[in-house]
Parts: sequence; C-alpha cells; structure tokens
Amino acid sequence: MTYEVATSTWHDASIASVKDGELKLLIESERYSHIKHDVMSQVCIDEFSKTNCGDINKSALASLDINSNHHLYHASHAFYDSGFKEAVCLIIDGMGSEVSLESPRFKKGSYGRECISIYKLSYPTKFELIHRIVSTPFECDVVLDNNTQVFNIISPALMFQKTCESWGMKWYDAGKLMAMSAYSDRDLDLSSDELFIINNQDLRDIKLIKEFNSFQEKANFCKWLQRYCENWVRQLIVQSVELSNCTNICLSGGYFLNCTSNSYLRKNISPKIKFFIEPICGDNGVAVGLAKYKWYEKTKSKKIKPLKDLYLGVKRDIKVEGNKIDVKGVAKLLAQKKVIAIFQGRSECGPRALGNRSILYDPRDPDGREKINTLKGRENYRPLAGTVLYEQASKWFDMSFVNESPYMLYNLEVLSDKIPAICHVDNTCRVQTLKKSFNQNYYNLIKEFYKLTQVPILLNTSFNLAGDTIVETVEDALNTFHSSDIDYLYFPEKGIIV
Repeated sequence: MTYEVATSTWHDASIASVKDGELKLLIESERYSHIKHDVMSQVCIDEFSKTNCGDINKSALASLDINSNHHLYHASHAFYDSGFKEAVCLIIDGMGSEVSLESPRFKKGSYGRECISIYKLSYPTKFELIHRIVSTPFECDVVLDNNTQVFNIISPALMFQKTCESWGMKWYDAGKLMAMSAYSDRDLDLSSDELFIINNQDLRDIKLIKEFNSFQEKANFCKWLQRYCENWVRQLIVQSVELSNCTNICLSGGYFLNCTSNSYLRKNISPKIKFFIEPICGDNGVAVGLAKYKWYEKTKSKKIKPLKDLYLGVKRDIKVEGNKIDVKGVAKLLAQKKVIAIFQGRSECGPRALGNRSILYDPRDPDGREKINTLKGRENYRPLAGTVLYEQASKWFDMSFVNESPYMLYNLEVLSDKIPAICHVDNTCRVQTLKKSFNQNYYNLIKEFYKLTQVPILLNTSFNLAGDTIVETVEDALNTFHSSDIDYLYFPEKGIIV
C-alpha cells in the first residue's frame, strides 16, 4: 500500500503520512519556521520532500483547510489512535469549520463556526454527527437541523484564548492561565454572560469585558474559568455517552491540552466510561485525521492501529563533536544539579517534550523551578513537568484515577516533599510516566539517576527558549544550547556530551 499524505495549511500547519493505517511521519511547520503555531511554510514542504514517506503536490496542499470538516478530522485522528472498535468522540476547540446558516432566522449568506461536536464512530469510516453546537455573532438560540444548535456563545477553548488576548498575551497562552489558577485565594461568583461580549459582526472580535488588574485578581478569575469550563465539559461528556449509548469516549480539540481539566474529568466521570484523550489534539493533528480517514475510506479496512508513541518526526543524522560519556556520567552531572539538554532520535510531535528534545534537571532542588524558568525566559509562576519511571509512579504521585500518563495529559497530586522543583503551588505536577519500551535511552538515564539519588524522576521541560519552538534539528539544538545557560548538551545515541 502506498503512503496516504495529507496536509493542514491553517495555523498549526502540518504534513502527515500514513501507511497501512499507521502514522509514519508528522512534520509540523512551526519546527522549521520557528514561528509558533505557524501556517504552512515552504521549508516544511521541502523537508518532507526529502523523506521516503510519499509525495506532496499542490492538490495535497489544498486538501484541508479550516472550512472543510475540521471537527470530523479531529474525531478521525482520536478514534483511529484510541484502539476502540467503536466510540463516541467529543471535539472542543476555539473555532472549527464554517457552517452555513440556512434558516429564515438569518440573512442570506450568514454562517457560524462549529465549536463543539459529538460524533459516533465505527470502522472503517462510519462517522455519525449526533450533536453539534455552532457559534454565531448573532443573538439567537436556534435548532438548525436535527443535530445542530446555533447559539451566540463561545466554547470553553475560546474562553481561554480570548482571556489571553484581553490580557495582552498570545492567543495560545492558555497554559499560563492554568498555572495562574493554582494561586487563587477565593472563589468568584460570576456568570459567563457578564464576562465576554461577542461583536455582532465577527466571531473573532470577542472580548473579556470585566477588568482584572492584579495578579491575584487574575488568578482568582482563572480559577473560576477552570471550574466553569470543567463542569461544562463534564456535562458534555455525559451527554455524549447518553446520546450515543456508547461508553468508549475519545476527546480531541485544543481544549484537551488542559491537564488540570483532564484530571478533574477523569476523577469526576464514572469509571465505567473508558477515556482516550488524543495527545496531538490541537490543529497540528488534524492532517493526521484526514490522512487516516482517506486510508480507511480507500481500503475499507477494519484493522485497529492504536497509537504507539509520539516520536514521529524526521530521523536525524547526528554529526557532532564533543566528549565521550556514558549514561552513568550524565546521571552524575544531573545529581550535581547541572542543566542538561538531551537530543536523540525522532522528535516528539505535539507541544510536550517527552525525552527526545528535552531540558532535564534535578527535581530535588528547591530553587529548581525558578532556575529553569529564568534560564528559559518563562514567568516564574509557571510549573515544570516531571518524568517518572513507570514502575515507581504510584509511590510519588496519585495514580488512583489513571493507569499511566505517557503523554503528559494529566496533573497528578505529588505524594513526596523530595521533588519541590516540579511541585506546583497546588501540590500537583504534570507527569510523564515512562516505560523502558517507550524510550530506552531516556529510561536508562532516569534509572541511573535513581540509583544515585533514590529519586526515579527528572524535571523535564521542552528544549527551547521563550518565544521559540521546540528544537528540531541538530543545528537548532546547538544554536539554542550556545545561546543559553544550559550546562551540557547530551547526544545519547552517540555517547557524546557537548
């Protein structure tokens, strides 16, 4: 079977290549342009052309855009990755595809944007839209057809985006709001309709109308925003199960990068409901959904190909000079509180570093969060993640509601006071649980650190500086290393440290 190639040319642009139902390569445009959430760049296309993962042409570049079945391809990606034979999928993002408002209630040519969709799915490509909420700038509450409701409303994901913009942040800085929420010192009694205003001409012109000036005021609001959205999404999950009569649920769309919300949902939804959260749930994964959908549509296959890992970038030929070192030597440096960047294998796709493009540090250092945040140019209120050996995870974190967290999709309660660098102010940590089969070199490094320190954990943050994207190439890695206060750059495949 030849490769099935698809592209997403909107923000978070990417090129996906699928063979025999499996994702073989995902190239994200921002990693090459170094512009966060970038549209498709020529350098990205050129890089793909060097691989043996299919051909790309002008028709392929036009194969997907924001106005064409956006939520369907979110659902496709999550479903085929989940391993479920059948499932219901809930998609929540800022704005999906345009939806024509063919109704006497609206002017001719009016449209809205899908913001919440629920699909019921089964192999090969039986995708039934069972409910959809469409956002419109017009004041209305209309049932457009049997499964589509039209509201003057904004989705949970867009609430975060518009709060960021109202506070002078980037639209994609929702992670900062999640971090701030942990600093709340009181509950706010608010309603959503007194906070956001939607301009009657353009959905993009949405503003937070209530002013929050001090950090504490903003933290209190962020806590309210978290709670409001968590409860709303929990209700949507229950609704999805009831409408579909299916207890296997897939979750996708940018909202589900919210680790705090994911943890709340998993704790507060019946354990009878089986979860799969798509780890590349932002728009960089939409091309994957299209490529897989096209493959299953052509083959009519019912093969189940669950996600194996996220190391899906281009395999790099590492040519670098440095000093020879073994894994024990690197572990010793980490135990001496040296900051070490690691570069190996294929880059991990999505927004979270998983040990192939990571900055590593000793989690025992009480000044570690401030040190690493300062090094990266990040705000000091922001938390840092940790990677723990899978076998040891339950001794250090509350794993009562999840079996594992290989993709850093959950915030877990910290059970020890020995790892202050990765313990947020609310006593949680965004955790990656690591099996040896997932990333052997990284696993062995943490194991050696464990032998030295009795702590089977390393602080893990993405290998980049503030404002830049995660490094992709060896050249990127060396440039970032030399322009920072990182102590060492480690290439485990070569046994070399710079």
